[in-house]
Amino acid sequence: MSISRIIEELFPFGHYLANSHCVKKRLCDSSEILCRKEFVEYRTLSVQQLKKRLKEEHKRASDMDAKTFKLTLSFSVGLTILGSIAAFFIKMISFSTIQTILTVLIGLGVFYVLAAGLLAVGALRTRPSYGYGTRPLLWKKKKKFAEALAHEETMNITRHIRNEAAYQSLRNGLWLLFLGLLIFATTFAYQHLKVAC
Repeated sequence: MSISRIIEELFPFGHYLANSHCVKKRLCDSSEILCRKEFVEYRTLSVQQLKKRLKEEHKRASDMDAKTFKLTLSFSVGLTILGSIAAFFIKMISFSTIQTILTVLIGLGVFYVLAAGLLAVGALRTRPSYGYGTRPLLWKKKKKFAEALAHEETMNITRHIRNEAAYQSLRNGLWLLFLGLLIFATTFAYQHLKVAC
Protein backbone atom coordinates (compact mmCIF):
# COMPACT_ATOMS: atom_id res chain seq x y z
CA MET A 1 0.00 0.00 0.00
CA SER A 2 1.45 3.37 -1.00
CA ILE A 3 1.94 6.26 1.43
CA SER A 4 -0.60 8.43 -0.43
CA ARG A 5 -3.21 5.66 -0.08
CA ILE A 6 -2.51 5.37 3.67
CA ILE A 7 -2.88 9.16 4.06
CA GLU A 8 -6.16 9.02 2.10
CA GLU A 9 -7.46 6.25 4.38
CA LEU A 10 -6.45 8.09 7.56
CA PHE A 11 -7.53 11.59 6.49
CA PRO A 12 -10.29 11.14 3.88
CA PHE A 13 -11.72 14.62 4.43
CA GLY A 14 -8.36 16.24 3.57
CA HIS A 15 -8.09 14.03 0.50
CA TYR A 16 -11.58 15.13 -0.57
CA LEU A 17 -10.80 18.84 -0.13
CA ALA A 18 -7.54 18.61 -2.09
CA ASN A 19 -8.92 16.52 -4.96
CA SER A 20 -12.22 18.36 -5.32
CA HIS A 21 -10.22 21.61 -5.51
CA CYS A 22 -8.12 20.13 -8.36
CA VAL A 23 -11.24 18.95 -10.21
CA LYS A 24 -12.92 22.36 -9.86
CA LYS A 25 -9.74 24.02 -11.11
CA ARG A 26 -9.84 21.76 -14.17
CA LEU A 27 -13.41 22.92 -14.79
CA CYS A 28 -12.33 26.57 -14.63
CA ASP A 29 -9.58 25.93 -17.21
CA SER A 30 -12.00 24.13 -19.49
CA SER A 31 -12.17 26.22 -22.65
CA GLU A 32 -10.85 23.24 -24.61
CA ILE A 33 -12.16 20.38 -22.46
CA LEU A 34 -12.72 18.17 -25.52
CA CYS A 35 -8.99 18.24 -26.26
CA ARG A 36 -8.31 16.11 -23.18
CA LYS A 37 -7.68 12.48 -24.04
CA GLU A 38 -10.58 11.17 -21.90
CA PHE A 39 -13.12 13.33 -23.79
CA VAL A 40 -11.64 13.50 -27.31
CA GLU A 41 -13.94 10.81 -28.74
CA TYR A 42 -17.13 12.46 -27.45
CA ARG A 43 -17.32 14.40 -30.73
CA THR A 44 -17.94 11.13 -32.57
CA LEU A 45 -21.23 10.52 -30.73
CA SER A 46 -24.51 11.70 -32.21
CA VAL A 47 -26.53 14.54 -30.65
CA GLN A 48 -29.15 12.01 -29.47
CA GLN A 49 -26.51 9.85 -27.79
CA LEU A 50 -24.99 12.91 -26.12
CA LYS A 51 -28.41 14.08 -24.87
CA LYS A 52 -29.14 10.62 -23.48
CA ARG A 53 -25.77 10.50 -21.70
CA LEU A 54 -26.35 14.00 -20.27
CA LYS A 55 -29.66 12.85 -18.77
CA GLU A 56 -27.92 9.79 -17.31
CA GLU A 57 -25.20 11.96 -15.76
CA HIS A 58 -27.80 14.34 -14.27
CA LYS A 59 -29.63 11.36 -12.74
CA ARG A 60 -26.34 9.92 -11.48
CA ALA A 61 -25.53 13.26 -9.82
CA SER A 62 -28.85 13.42 -7.96
CA ASP A 63 -28.59 9.74 -6.97
CA MET A 64 -25.10 10.25 -5.53
CA ASP A 65 -26.21 13.31 -3.56
CA ALA A 66 -29.28 11.51 -2.19
CA LYS A 67 -27.29 8.42 -1.26
CA THR A 68 -24.61 10.40 0.56
CA PHE A 69 -27.09 12.57 2.40
CA LYS A 70 -29.54 9.89 3.54
CA LEU A 71 -27.20 7.04 4.40
CA THR A 72 -24.14 8.81 5.74
CA LEU A 73 -25.98 11.47 7.70
CA SER A 74 -28.25 8.96 9.42
CA PHE A 75 -25.28 6.78 10.38
CA SER A 76 -23.37 9.85 11.54
CA VAL A 77 -26.12 10.97 13.90
CA GLY A 78 -26.51 7.47 15.35
CA LEU A 79 -22.81 6.88 15.83
CA THR A 80 -22.25 10.32 17.36
CA ILE A 81 -24.92 9.54 19.95
CA LEU A 82 -23.30 6.14 20.57
CA GLY A 83 -19.90 7.80 21.03
CA SER A 84 -21.35 10.34 23.45
CA ILE A 85 -23.01 7.61 25.52
CA ALA A 86 -19.78 5.59 25.51
CA ALA A 87 -17.92 8.60 26.93
CA PHE A 88 -20.12 8.43 30.06
CA PHE A 89 -19.23 4.79 30.62
CA ILE A 90 -15.50 5.54 30.66
CA LYS A 91 -15.89 6.77 34.25
CA MET A 92 -16.84 3.23 35.27
CA ILE A 93 -13.29 2.07 34.55
CA SER A 94 -10.91 2.40 37.49
CA PHE A 95 -7.62 2.21 35.49
CA SER A 96 -6.53 5.72 34.48
CA THR A 97 -4.41 4.50 31.54
CA ILE A 98 -7.37 2.61 30.08
CA GLN A 99 -9.59 5.66 30.66
CA THR A 100 -7.15 7.81 28.68
CA ILE A 101 -6.94 5.27 25.84
CA LEU A 102 -10.74 5.00 25.71
CA THR A 103 -11.17 8.77 25.77
CA VAL A 104 -8.77 9.17 22.84
CA LEU A 105 -10.31 6.30 20.82
CA ILE A 106 -13.90 7.43 21.35
CA GLY A 107 -12.99 11.09 20.81
CA LEU A 108 -11.31 10.25 17.49
CA GLY A 109 -14.20 7.98 16.54
CA VAL A 110 -16.74 10.75 17.16
CA PHE A 111 -14.51 13.19 15.22
CA TYR A 112 -14.44 10.88 12.17
CA VAL A 113 -18.19 10.31 12.36
CA LEU A 114 -18.86 14.05 12.59
CA ALA A 115 -16.53 14.63 9.62
CA ALA A 116 -18.57 12.07 7.64
CA GLY A 117 -21.74 13.91 8.66
CA LEU A 118 -20.33 17.24 7.51
CA LEU A 119 -19.36 15.72 4.17
CA ALA A 120 -22.88 14.29 3.87
CA VAL A 121 -24.43 17.69 4.57
CA GLY A 122 -22.24 18.97 1.70
CA ALA A 123 -24.50 16.93 -0.61
CA LEU A 124 -27.21 19.54 0.02
CA ARG A 125 -25.10 22.22 -1.67
CA THR A 126 -26.15 22.97 -5.19
CA ARG A 127 -23.44 22.27 -7.72
CA PRO A 128 -23.23 23.45 -11.30
CA SER A 129 -25.24 21.40 -13.78
CA TYR A 130 -24.20 21.39 -17.43
CA GLY A 131 -26.45 20.89 -20.44
CA TYR A 132 -29.53 21.47 -18.32
CA GLY A 133 -32.19 24.15 -18.69
CA THR A 134 -33.39 26.34 -21.56
CA ARG A 135 -30.11 27.21 -23.25
CA PRO A 136 -29.37 23.64 -24.47
CA LEU A 137 -32.68 23.75 -26.39
CA LEU A 138 -31.10 26.45 -28.55
CA TRP A 139 -27.87 24.53 -29.17
CA LYS A 140 -27.41 23.34 -32.73
CA LYS A 141 -23.81 22.14 -32.61
CA LYS A 142 -22.86 18.69 -31.41
CA LYS A 143 -19.71 20.15 -29.85
CA LYS A 144 -21.77 22.05 -27.25
CA PHE A 145 -23.47 18.84 -26.05
CA ALA A 146 -20.13 17.02 -25.97
CA GLU A 147 -18.63 19.83 -23.86
CA ALA A 148 -21.62 19.81 -21.51
CA LEU A 149 -21.30 16.04 -21.04
CA ALA A 150 -17.56 16.35 -20.36
CA HIS A 151 -18.23 19.10 -17.80
CA GLU A 152 -21.02 17.13 -16.10
CA GLU A 153 -18.87 14.00 -15.84
CA THR A 154 -16.02 16.05 -14.40
CA MET A 155 -18.35 17.60 -11.82
CA ASN A 156 -19.62 14.15 -10.88
CA ILE A 157 -16.05 13.16 -10.05
CA THR A 158 -16.21 15.58 -7.09
CA ARG A 159 -19.41 13.90 -5.95
CA HIS A 160 -17.74 10.50 -6.17
CA ILE A 161 -14.72 11.71 -4.18
CA ARG A 162 -17.05 13.22 -1.55
CA ASN A 163 -18.98 9.93 -1.25
CA GLU A 164 -15.78 7.94 -0.82
CA ALA A 165 -14.46 10.38 1.79
CA ALA A 166 -17.75 10.26 3.73
CA TYR A 167 -17.79 6.46 3.75
CA GLN A 168 -14.11 6.23 4.69
CA SER A 169 -14.63 8.68 7.57
CA LEU A 170 -17.68 6.77 8.73
CA ARG A 171 -15.78 3.47 8.55
CA ASN A 172 -12.82 4.89 10.49
CA GLY A 173 -15.14 6.27 13.16
CA LEU A 174 -17.02 2.99 13.42
CA TRP A 175 -13.81 0.99 13.85
CA LEU A 176 -12.51 3.35 16.53
CA LEU A 177 -15.80 3.29 18.42
CA PHE A 178 -15.95 -0.50 18.14
CA LEU A 179 -12.36 -0.84 19.38
CA GLY A 180 -13.10 1.52 22.27
CA LEU A 181 -16.23 -0.41 23.25
CA LEU A 182 -14.34 -3.71 23.01
CA ILE A 183 -11.59 -2.42 25.31
CA PHE A 184 -14.25 -1.05 27.67
CA ALA A 185 -16.16 -4.36 27.79
CA THR A 186 -12.97 -6.37 28.38
CA THR A 187 -11.70 -4.03 31.11
CA PHE A 188 -15.12 -3.79 32.76
CA ALA A 189 -15.45 -7.59 32.84
CA TYR A 190 -11.90 -7.92 34.23
CA GLN A 191 -12.67 -5.37 36.97
CA HIS A 192 -15.79 -7.23 38.08
CA LEU A 193 -14.07 -10.63 38.01
CA LYS A 194 -11.23 -9.21 40.09
CA VAL A 195 -13.69 -7.79 42.64
CA ALA A 196 -15.65 -11.08 42.73
CA CYS A 197 -12.46 -13.04 43.46
